[in-house]
Amino acid sequence: MNLNDTILPESVIAALYSKSLVSLSEEPSNDAPSGAPLKFLGSNQKHVTVLVSEAESRFLNDRSFNFLTDILKACKLDMSDIALINIAQSGNLQYLTINDTTNPRTVLLFGLSSGEIGLPMHFPEFQVQPFNGVTYLSAPSLDVVENDKTLKAGLWTCLKSIFQL
Repeated sequence: MNLNDTILPESVIAALYSKSLVSLSEEPSNDAPSGAPLKFLGSNQKHVTVLVSEAESRFLNDRSFNFLTDILKACKLDMSDIALINIAQSGNLQYLTINDTTNPRTVLLFGLSSGEIGLPMHFPEFQVQPFNGVTYLSAPSLDVVENDKTLKAGLWTCLKSIFQL
């Protein structure tokens, strides 16, 4: 018997092709791969996500990175406790994607507004904002905060509240 002459029963064909081969709807399929996985720096052991937007660096420039590590030390944290994500290098990220990837308890936004990650609310800088079981804090970029004592004091006040220092 020739392989080209083999006729499969309808039940076998249906079992082989359990999903439709052609989509009649115009909605995008959730089965399609979403592209590269979200990359972050750190081990995220304490589920603290730090979001920055720095176009010139993969994550942060050296000066901002050193300032961030100083902030983390003051909060009794280190890079193993956080997930650092540079939005400028990760495309148009939404908070749901970030939350699915890092499962944060706390999200610190430096140089970003809540709207830039698709949060359905707006809150001013230096306001601790809980939403859906996650605590958010927005602040100016690390470069700006580092050079302004008033902004540093405002950030420190919020961080003490968030991390119970």
